[in-house]
Amino acid sequence: WDYGYQITGIARRTSLADGNTWNHEQIATLGKLLSSSQKKSHNALRHLADYVLVWTGGTQDDLSISTHFARIGNSVFPEHCGDQDPFCTQYGFHGNDRNQPTPMMKKSLVFNLYMHEKKAGVGVGADPKLFELVYKTKYDLMRLYRVLNVSQESKKWVADPKNRICDAPGSWYCVGQYPPALKKLISARRSFSQVEDFNKKGEKTAYTRMIEKNRHMKEL
Repeated sequence: WDYGYQITGIARRTSLADGNTWNHEQIATLGKLLSSSQKKSHNALRHLADYVLVWTGGTQDDLSISTHFARIGNSVFPEHCGDQDPFCTQYGFHGNDRNQPTPMMKKSLVFNLYMHEKKAGVGVGADPKLFELVYKTKYDLMRLYRVLNVSQESKKWVADPKNRICDAPGSWYCVGQYPPALKKLISARRSFSQVEDFNKKGEKTAYTRMIEKNRHMKEL
């Protein structure tokens, strides 16, 4: 998410997303995975990543901004929260109290990785069959979890140069593709229209219609 540049530039590791928002569908995919249940997230993450980084300290930590994860995820995966809830209001806290998460929030990956070992005895924390805490900073400002049972088949498929798409024969610019195991997930995405594209013809998502409505109300 926001830390992709640091992960790539300092740690020399590939990240699923950085601070560049041009590829909205990629960001929305990550947002959906972070705000989905641990099992549902792991089913996809084991084909995408080896680790999950969670920022757990400060006023703008990952739990504080995770409502954006759900909302942005829903903008491309309408079934995430449903067309009847385009801004994903069902994901959050009752009265902004972290001790009172909504059912969707309580089941989410980011909530459980954040609260792991912090709320003992309340059925919250990383599922030991899916994620393993392997590192946290001195004052617990950041945590790193290993994704267990990573698909080696998907890793090999992604690393194979034959599965990259080049803009021209022999070009150095060759983008990767999602592994076949994620076909069902990726096919469920609905392309997002940027604000300047909202006048295009075609079916609009509930999220797009809601943004248009809010813009219209501000202009009145």
